[in-house]
Amino acid sequence: MISPWTADQVLWWLPTAGVTAMTAAAVAALAAQPWRPARKYWVAALLLCGAAAIGASAWQQARGWTALSHKADRLRDAGSRLDQLGRLLPGGPGKTEAETVDTAAAAIRALNARVSALDSQIDALRQKTRARSIDPDTTAKIAAYLRQSGSHRVVVSCAPDDLEAYAYANQLANVLREGGWDALGPEKTALFGEAPGVGVRLYVRNAAGPPDAAHVLIDAFTRFNIPFESGVTPSEAIPDPATTELFVSHKP
Repeated sequence: MISPWTADQVLWWLPTAGVTAMTAAAVAALAAQPWRPARKYWVAALLLCGAAAIGASAWQQARGWTALSHKADRLRDAGSRLDQLGRLLPGGPGKTEAETVDTAAAAIRALNARVSALDSQIDALRQKTRARSIDPDTTAKIAAYLRQSGSHRVVVSCAPDDLEAYAYANQLANVLREGGWDALGPEKTALFGEAPGVGVRLYVRNAAGPPDAAHVLIDAFTRFNIPFESGVTPSEAIPDPATTELFVSHKP
């Protein structure tokens, strides 16, 4: 019994076999005719043309068969890769080609979701490790804005053992001093707790009647997009009712 692959080869080479059969039939028909002096030349010419036709057909069929074999190899390789990709999911590759493609597509979607989740985690990590700061242009604008309200007393403090918080608190204190304010610090303190926060916290002695400095600072932070905790918090740690304290905590 002829295997499917051998049958495909027979069908593929059928045009060349047809040219060969036609050439043989033409030569036989010519040879069967009565003898003539020129008959041998016609037979020779027919054999030459037939051989050329057979050779051209065989060459063309061989090229086509080689190209088809290469395409088949690439398709088998692609199918193998799809099977491997399908095994990434719990269900493994499908039983049919369509199921394998569907499984591979599901695996690709799952991998894309994982990549997206990793991108989000990387972005969150970058935000966490990025130091808080105020750019020079904003620093100059805040200082100019603070000068309009005269001088006020402010204490700038930060969480202990946190270099990033200390550097940011020091920058805030310098901005206040550039604006003509009486800014002390930065001082390290744990009086205001260890709760993390990106924004600056404002503390006053009496929240019911905070000093003008607290209102001016809230306006400045709002105007120039400086993160701060909304409102002011009363604290007995503030000895002077006219003093406002800015506290920089750990980053979340």
